[in-house]
Amino acid sequence: MTRLRQRWIQLALIGAPVVLALAIGVLISNRFAGPLPPRRLVISTGPVDGAYYRYALEYRRALAQQGFRLEIRPGPGSMATLQKLMAGEVDVGFVQGGTVPEGVTGLTALGSLFYEPLWIFHRKGLGVTSLSELHGRRLAVGEEGSGTRALVLRLLTDNGVTEDGTFILPLGNVEAEHALTGGQVDVAFFVLAPRAALVQRLLSNPRIELMMERRLPAYAGRYQFMESLRISEGALDMARNIPREDRTVFGVTAALVVSASIHPDLVRLLLDAADRVHRKGGLLERAGQFPSEANLELPLNEQARRYLRNGPSWLERTFPFWLAGLLDRTVLVILPAVTLLFPLLGWLRPTVENMYRRRIARRYVVLRESEERGEPLSAEELKSEIDRLRVLRRQVIDETEVPLKYSGEIFHLTMHIDLLLERFERRRRELLESPVGRA
Repeated sequence: MTRLRQRWIQLALIGAPVVLALAIGVLISNRFAGPLPPRRLVISTGPVDGAYYRYALEYRRALAQQGFRLEIRPGPGSMATLQKLMAGEVDVGFVQGGTVPEGVTGLTALGSLFYEPLWIFHRKGLGVTSLSELHGRRLAVGEEGSGTRALVLRLLTDNGVTEDGTFILPLGNVEAEHALTGGQVDVAFFVLAPRAALVQRLLSNPRIELMMERRLPAYAGRYQFMESLRISEGALDMARNIPREDRTVFGVTAALVVSASIHPDLVRLLLDAADRVHRKGGLLERAGQFPSEANLELPLNEQARRYLRNGPSWLERTFPFWLAGLLDRTVLVILPAVTLLFPLLGWLRPTVENMYRRRIARRYVVLRESEERGEPLSAEELKSEIDRLRVLRRQVIDETEVPLKYSGEIFHLTMHIDLLLERFERRRRELLESPVGRA
């Protein structure tokens, strides 16, 4: 057997368990970690002039920095977003609090993101201080598919205000503003950011008033997605002193919602983007308050729960997101492989030791056979046997490749060969010196 072939056998004996362990590790990691996440996501927002769409643009920039592409699909609002999510048409969407129908399954929330005030504007002099007083009025409650409409209808129903005797009109923000200032409706509902131009126009309009619901604490206690929001005098425009006095309004939280089957890596990716966009806070939010697991209607995604409580992993803080995902999977491969190597190495060590000992033992077999043949041989026959033993000795020294730990056994083997050589040579000399041997 050549040295090259011997090395190949050694490598095969050592490498086969390693390859087997790695293969099993890959299967295990693929079973539990799954494939890598897709590089393209689709998000559903509200209209292109709304806050959801503007936030989606910021998300797109944040995801692009991580090597992912975010496609934005605007729509009328939260109800349309929920329908798209349940139909699998989009991966993620902004959903306004108070809009999730009962019995919705297959969707989870990644967290609440920011507060959205519910503004209830009415014609001056109407004198209403409670939603229950709106029965029989003309109400602009938001367009079909919008979160505003779903939320307002829910609140009106709680107060016994229905379409029976009340004019409920499906008008969008701009149409509702025009209808209110033009006198076509008595009350208009809007879910808009405080700094929205429409809100400031209506707050500064002397013919329009902002309704102050006197039972706001009761609503906040009834609905987990709702808070009472205080807007101080002059907070929206100091120069024009808007609002002209302190105001308390309905506040709902917007949530980031995904399908329950979303890839877990994308959960962390989206929350990383949400943290970058929303952690700075705003007029109504404290810095660091959002994203949060509070004020949610849908179940919180388990991956999101861990992220919100513990933050990103060390790998995600240190490396780009795509590289952190690869390294995380590599660890999942290596750990099972290392675990499996322990019992395999326990089998490998005695196997390798037996291989080397058999290699030495084969030389002993040749030595024993030579010893048995040498006893009845003549002087000439002994010379041939001595030559074979010298060849065997050279092979033992030059060709028997074993680790250093077996050097003692090689030394004993060569010593036994030398002893037999010495005995055969002495026997041959005796035969040559005797009359029989000379004859």
